[in-house]
Amino acid sequence: MSETAAEQRPLRRGSLIYPMPVAIACGRVLRARTAAERVNACLKAAEVLTRYLAAVAVASFASRDDDAEAKLSELSGNLSFGHFLTTVQEVAGAKGNHPAAPLLAQGFKGTKRNKETVRGKTDGALVSLLGLRNDLGHELRNLDEAKAAAIEAASAPATLLVEALDGVEALLSKPLFVVEDQQWTREALVVRRLLLMGESSDPAPQSIKVGHETGGVGETRTPYLAINKTCLQLPPWLLWGIDHGRQNFALLFLDAVEDARARYCTLDGSEQHQGDGIAESIRQLFTGARRAADTVVLIDGRHLASEWSDTRKQIEESGQRQDGLVDWLSFEPATIKWYAGLLEAGNQDAHATIRERLLDGRYRVEPDELRQLRLLFGRPAMVRSELQRDVLDLRVIDPATMRPSKRDLVESANLLEALKRAVQFFAEQTGMGEVAPEDLRKTEGSLDYLTLREIFVNQAVHQDYRDSSAAGQIEIHPTKLVVSNMGYSLVPADKLLDGGKSQSRNPLIARALRLIGFAEISGSGIRAVHRACQLARRRAPAFDSNSERNTFELTLDWTDAAVDVDAYWKARVGIHLTNRQAAVLNAIAAAPQSVTIGTIASATGLGADDVKSVLGFLALQRVVDEGDEHYRLAQHLREKLG
Repeated sequence: MSETAAEQRPLRRGSLIYPMPVAIACGRVLRARTAAERVNACLKAAEVLTRYLAAVAVASFASRDDDAEAKLSELSGNLSFGHFLTTVQEVAGAKGNHPAAPLLAQGFKGTKRNKETVRGKTDGALVSLLGLRNDLGHELRNLDEAKAAAIEAASAPATLLVEALDGVEALLSKPLFVVEDQQWTREALVVRRLLLMGESSDPAPQSIKVGHETGGVGETRTPYLAINKTCLQLPPWLLWGIDHGRQNFALLFLDAVEDARARYCTLDGSEQHQGDGIAESIRQLFTGARRAADTVVLIDGRHLASEWSDTRKQIEESGQRQDGLVDWLSFEPATIKWYAGLLEAGNQDAHATIRERLLDGRYRVEPDELRQLRLLFGRPAMVRSELQRDVLDLRVIDPATMRPSKRDLVESANLLEALKRAVQFFAEQTGMGEVAPEDLRKTEGSLDYLTLREIFVNQAVHQDYRDSSAAGQIEIHPTKLVVSNMGYSLVPADKLLDGGKSQSRNPLIARALRLIGFAEISGSGIRAVHRACQLARRRAPAFDSNSERNTFELTLDWTDAAVDVDAYWKARVGIHLTNRQAAVLNAIAAAPQSVTIGTIASATGLGADDVKSVLGFLALQRVVDEGDEHYRLAQHLREKLG
C-alpha cells in the first residue's frame, strides 16, 4: 500500500470498531493492492460513510423534541453520493434539538477564518472526495495504474477519507444494532440482539437484559443506533433484510425513491424493492414528520452506548495484538479442497476462493468467527481443543434393550467431515442406498431424504458449541428418530415453522452451508419436513426446547397416522370438522393439561394465525374452553371422553 502508517492505523481501527457498513468499507481500502483499487475503494468508502450519516441524521432529526424545522431537499428517482451529502449538510445546519445534533456538528459545523467560512472537517473532506468522484465519472471503472498513482499523489483520497472519519469519530463510536426478539421475564426483559459493529457481516446473536423501567425497542428486526440511552430507529433509510447473493442477512441502503415504492441495495449493489407505503414514509420524514425515539437502559444501569464502549476497548486491544489472522495451513487440507470445490468448481486457489466467498475477502476475523472456522475446517486436535467433547454420536437403538445396536461416535472430526459420516450412517441404516454428501444440495425428495438433509444441517448450524456437556446425538429407532443437542432454540417453538427471520447461533457456519447449497436462508427446512410428513400421513415433528437446561430435541414419529381424526370426532361426539379443525382439536385433546397457541402450532404445523382462526370456530361450537390464552377441551367433552 502507498498509504502511510498514519493512514493505515485509523483505517485498521475503523475496520474493527466502526458500524458494520463503514467498517467493511475501511477494510476494503486496507486490502486494496493497486493504486486503482485504492482510489476506487476510498471513493466507495466515502459514499458509504455519507449514506450512513444521512440515515442517522434523518432519524435523529425526526426524534427532535422542539418545533425546529429543516428544509430538506426532496428525494426522488435514483440517489447518489451528492444527494446523501446534501441531506447530512441540511440536517447538520438545522437548529433542532435532537440526539445526533452535537455529534454531527463536530464534523460539519463551519468556522470563521479571515472572514471566510471554513467547512467542518468531515464536510470538507467529503466535498473534496465527491468532487474527485464527479471529475472521474465513468473513468473510475477503467482507471489505469498510472493515472491512479497520479490521483493519489495529487488528491490523497486516503488522507481525505481518514479526515472524514475522524471528524465524526464520536458518532461512529455509537453502536448500531438489530433486535431479533424480546421476552419479558420476572427479572427483566431479555433481548436477543445482533451488534452490527466491526467488519463481520455475520454477527452472532447476544442476549442482554433490559430493566423494566424503560423496556426494549419498539420494533424487532429493525436497525437502531444507540446514542446514550436513546435508541434511534433508522428505517426507512436503512433496513435489515436478506442478501440472497451472499446468503446472509444484510443492511439495505435506500437507493431510489419511486412513486409507490423504494429501491434498496446492499454494500455490493444487490438490489431489491420495497412497497407497502415505504415511499410515502420517506416523503413524510423529509417534510418534517416526527417519530419518537426509544429509551433503553440495561438492568445494571448502563445504557447500550456505554456497554459498547467497554467492549470496544477490548476489541481495540485485541486488534493491536493482530489477533484473528486466519491460518489456512492449520486446517484439514482435504476438507478445504472439498469445500472450495463445491463453492467454485475448478478453482486454482482453495484458500482464496473460501476467503473471498465466505469471509468477504477478509484475512482477519473476529474471535467467534475464528472459532467457527476451526470447527468447520479444523484438524482433529484443533476441533477437540475447541469443543472439549465429542462432536456427534450416531446410534441405532434396539427396541428390546433400548441400547445402541450400532453406533458411530464422531470424536474429533471437523463439522464437514462429521456431516459426511452422518450422511453415510443414516443412509445405510434407513435403506436409502448410496447418498453422497454433495447430494444435500437437492431441496426436494422423499421424507427420508428431507429428514437426512435437515436434521444434520440444522444440528450443525444451531447447536451450542460452547457447552461441553454432551455431543450432538441422533438416535434411530424402529418407529421414530430423535435428534438432540446442547443449545436451546433461539426461536420460540411456535415460530420454528416460519423460518428465515432470525440469525442462527453460529452464523458463519450457517452461511458456509448455505453457500454450497446445503441449506437455505429462508429457513424452510423444518417446513419441508413437516409438509413431507403430511403427505406421507405421518405425525408432525415434535420439538422440545429447554432454555434452563440449554437443550433442544426434535422427535420425528415414523409410524403412519392410523386414526382419521375427522372420522374419530364425528363418531365419538357427532362433530363435523374439517381436517384442519380436527387437527387442532386433536392436539388439544392429546395434551394432559391446557395448551397455548404456540404448542398447538408446533403440534399441527399450522401458523399461529391459522390456529387462532380455528380456535375461534371451536370456541363458538363450545368444544373448547379458553382461559388466559390457554385452551383445553370443554367440560362436557372431557366427561364424555372420560
